[in-house]
Amino acid sequence: MLSAQLFYFLGVVFLLAGSTAPDQPWLAAPWALLGYAFGCGLQLVLSQRLYARAHDREAYFRAERSTFAFAFVLFLFFLYGLDLKYYLKPLALSGASQGLADLAGLLVFFVLLALSWLSGRARYEMLFYERISRPAFLLRQLKQNLPLVLPWIVVVSGLDLLRFILPAAALDLVPAPWSELLIFIFFIAILIFFLPPLIRRMWNCKPIPPGPLRERIAGFCREQGFRAGLYFWPYLGGHALTAGILGILPGLRYLLFTPALTMTLTEDELKSVIAHEIGHVHHHHLLWYMALFFGFSLVLMALAPLLSLAVTGSSLFPQLVHFLPLPAATVADAVTALPLLALVLLYFRFVFGFFLRNFERQADTHVFSALGGADALISSFHTIGAATGGKREKHNWHHFSLHERVAFLRRCREEPELIAAHQRKLRWARIAYFVVLASIGLLALQPDRETLAARAEIQYIETVLRQEAVQKPEEGKALILLGDFYLGRKMEAQAFATYNEALAHAPKNASLLNNLAWLLLTADTPGLRDKDRALSLAQQAAALADNAFILDTLATAYWAHERIESALALEEQAARLDPDNQNYYQQQQQRFRRQKWQAGAANQ
Repeated sequence: MLSAQLFYFLGVVFLLAGSTAPDQPWLAAPWALLGYAFGCGLQLVLSQRLYARAHDREAYFRAERSTFAFAFVLFLFFLYGLDLKYYLKPLALSGASQGLADLAGLLVFFVLLALSWLSGRARYEMLFYERISRPAFLLRQLKQNLPLVLPWIVVVSGLDLLRFILPAAALDLVPAPWSELLIFIFFIAILIFFLPPLIRRMWNCKPIPPGPLRERIAGFCREQGFRAGLYFWPYLGGHALTAGILGILPGLRYLLFTPALTMTLTEDELKSVIAHEIGHVHHHHLLWYMALFFGFSLVLMALAPLLSLAVTGSSLFPQLVHFLPLPAATVADAVTALPLLALVLLYFRFVFGFFLRNFERQADTHVFSALGGADALISSFHTIGAATGGKREKHNWHHFSLHERVAFLRRCREEPELIAAHQRKLRWARIAYFVVLASIGLLALQPDRETLAARAEIQYIETVLRQEAVQKPEEGKALILLGDFYLGRKMEAQAFATYNEALAHAPKNASLLNNLAWLLLTADTPGLRDKDRALSLAQQAAALADNAFILDTLATAYWAHERIESALALEEQAARLDPDNQNYYQQQQQRFRRQKWQAGAANQ
């Protein structure tokens, strides 16, 4: 079950980290609050119905997976439909914290899960023959699931803490690439040194008490030259039949057994399970898991900006903003994050899953060198399969089925060369993996990235301002800003059309009149200059506002009409209003005296 939960937690963390808070919410706060309450109620009702139909343990786990999936769908609705990041924005503390708002978003997801857990408690008691209070059950579920996102929580919290402790000047001492490397090293240190003992405590793992069982396990580990702490793991109240290993360093490595497993297996079968776990260490699987996580993360960091630019620069983006009743920033986040999320989930389902399944198979084959054969491990699989009815050990994304594992071990017993062949298969798979990742990473270095970024920025700003213009047409402010944006980018034809569109909504806006007049006086676009209309517009602007930049535009219009003295007088007046820029106005006067205004393409 934890393997399925990992997908949803990965999705939540990824979406939180990749989304931004819009400037304005789609819905007013009371309506958004009503939406959150409705979603929580829906989660509670659906969970109660799903658990009510669970009449055996397998059905209970199916219900649990379904409630996780529904909680994830509701979280998507909260994040994009109800602008969750906007309402969490105050937690950013005016930019002082980069992670607190995301942690609060994760808490919202846990609230949805808590409603499901409460709904399933009574059914759990009935199926697993255990009486447990609501608070104790919630705490157990939280401690069982929290380690799946604990690395992210610790790193986000640690980075925020560093920002609070260290002055900004100290943080700026390390240039960007090296600071990211330091963060990576910090993350690795947490995983290696702090996470294993923390997870062990969260899972309430207790040392196996002194006695024959501990002596047999410890003795076998010594024979194998293997060192680890030996602990009971109360997963699912200790009823599950499973074992695991935590930690990379020998002093921080823990071998975990559920009590039910030690009571169900024979001594030889238990040794074979230990040999399997030792196989993971022998083949450095835990290090490879980290490499697979971080290798993909680094490439994802490179691809995410490219996808964002491609999406916001595509012709589809304005259409989506037009048809969806959401802020443009939210649409941009969603259409960028959702494909990346799909990529992440597909990666973990198929690529990471491929390595997990085959690492498990490689660990299985370690029993041949540790025990001289696979009979005990095959027997343990049969015992586990009989105890669970085979339902909990079907083929899945991270494990071959018990039947497949037994069949492979029997083949290896008959054909020992299959073990070496499997080693070679994994070696080539790892090489292929890193070659593909390196190839994908090179996409981030494509030469036309700057062109793509410029196009995406233009279209994004266009889309945002167009959306605001549609929502508030009576003010015309968004159209004026869009026209100014075009003018600043020398997109003169677009600026001209937008300014004229804005005039219909704001005919008395001095800045609009002035900027349009300036465009008509200075445009390089053929046929766009119009000195007569420019003079009329500049005069209207000057009558509405006595600003230096407006007087400068009117002076330029007079100069275009060869009224040099009037133009010089206006520049003198502008210089008095804006003494900080006197040099500019003096240069204008000199230009008016020595140059004749060129009409450009308008008179050609």
